[in-house]
Parts: sequence; structure tokens; C-alpha cells
Amino acid sequence: MQSSARGNRERVDRVLDTTGRTLIAAGLLLLSFVAYQLWGTGFAESRAQDKLAAEFSRRTTTTIPSVPPTLPQPVVPKKGDIVGKISIPSIDVSKWLIAGVGYEQLKKGPGLFAGSPLPGQLGNVAIAGHRTTYGAPFSRIDEIDTGDVITIQTTVSTYTYVVNKEPRIVAATDIQVVKTKDPTVASLTLVSCHPKWTSKQRIIVTALLQKQETAMPPTTFTTDAVEPEVLNEGWFHDLSALPQTLLLALLLVGIWVGALIIQRTGRSKWMVYPITLAVFAPVLFVFFGYLTRLLPTNL
Repeated sequence: MQSSARGNRERVDRVLDTTGRTLIAAGLLLLSFVAYQLWGTGFAESRAQDKLAAEFSRRTTTTIPSVPPTLPQPVVPKKGDIVGKISIPSIDVSKWLIAGVGYEQLKKGPGLFAGSPLPGQLGNVAIAGHRTTYGAPFSRIDEIDTGDVITIQTTVSTYTYVVNKEPRIVAATDIQVVKTKDPTVASLTLVSCHPKWTSKQRIIVTALLQKQETAMPPTTFTTDAVEPEVLNEGWFHDLSALPQTLLLALLLVGIWVGALIIQRTGRSKWMVYPITLAVFAPVLFVFFGYLTRLLPTNL
């Protein structure tokens, strides 16, 4: 009887021990994912921005003819190409701008929506940017005020836009905000998520080109993707990342289980754990990247 009670108590202790370890591991993974979102994505964005800066420098230091053309013609970018640099002094923003607003583009910096004219042209130049991850270029977009200046530097010129309205909130389904309403006016629209850390709504900032009379006819950047839909993408919007996410999850479990088995053979945990961590951490970093692509869009 006493032996049976002791056995039951040991089983309960094992269950509680396993449950506790599982909860601790889950908590550490959750904290790691938060750290990845806050700092890991920022590191990736910083490296991408450096590459864009180098690309812009190469384009602007190429041979310039002795007699420049009277009307320099902008080169229509392809998806993923650099467009220029967007600067918003009032909120300390200075970021290289890329063509496209897909996951791969926005993790490098603010992106120009497909169908938008290029900076300095007639129509609505629509730009999206992250507010909490990948460098959070539009983190303080809600602090922009009427009269603030937004400049966009391209290989052709530098264009100055002046904010004409206070930031406003729209539904995540309102894709009309990134489209051109008046083709005779050169305007700019910035888009990001609202409230912070969610993708429930969108915050919009609009501005007008300071010198409307110099605005050129539109040369719109186009792509095969229907990019305005990115405003309302929910869970599992990028199913191409699902196989890799599952594979990496299984690999992470395998690494952890393998470490536990090796330790039980009598190997010192001071040897097993550092080696396991050295393998586990980079795989976890890549896993978080694919997992992010399955979450709701968080501009």
C-alpha cells in the first residue's frame, strides 16, 4: 500500500516536472520570438539598408554626360529595386525606399505600392512601412503633424512634400487610400498599422508636392501582384512558407530531443548544452523568419 502511494507520488512528480519544464521552454521560446521581432528583424533591415545605400551610390556615381538632358527621365523600377531615400525630419526617419510592398520588400525598408507613380510625378505616391518590426521606419508616424516636410531623394531629383492633414485611421480593408483619386495632383500617402503591435486598422498620412507645377506625368511602377491587398492580409497569407516552417519546427524538436538523449547517456550537460545552443539558435532564427510570414500582416 505504501509502495503504491509512493509510486503514484513519483508519477505525479514526474508529470509536474515535465509540465513545468514544458511551460518554461514555451515561455523562453515566446520571449525569443518577441526579441526576434524587436531586434532580430531590425538587424536584418539594417543590413538590407546598407546594401540599398551602396546600390544608390553606384547608380548616382555612374558616368554623367557633360550636357545633361533638359528633362531627365526616371527609370521605372522593377520589384525589389531601390527607388530613393525618404526622409521625415520631424520623426527622425531617413530610410532607403524600395519598389514593392510584399514581405520580402518591406523587411528591407519602406516600400512603394504597385500602381503608384514615382516620386515627383502626378498622382498618389503610396508608401507602406513597418511600425514595430524590421527597423520600424514608421514607428512614430502618429506624431506627424500638418505642415511637416517629407522629402524623397531619387537619382533624378529631390522632391519635397508637405503634410496637409493630421494622421487618420482607416479600416484595414480600405485599399482606396493608396490609389490616385485626382490624376492632376501630385500627392503622397504613407501607410502603416494601427494600433501599434496589431494589424486591426491602418494609419494614413497624406502630403502634397510643394511645387505642383513641376510635377511630371506619371510613370507607374507595376508588378504582377495585386499589392493593395497587403493592407488586409490575415493568417497564413503566405502559404509558401508553411512547408519550411513545419520542417524547421521538426528540426528544432529533433535537436532538443537529441540533446536530452545524449545527456542521459552520461555526458556532461556543460558540454551538451553549449553545443546544442550553437546549433539550435541559428535554426531558431531562420524558423522565426518563416513563422512571421504566416502571421497577419503587421505593417
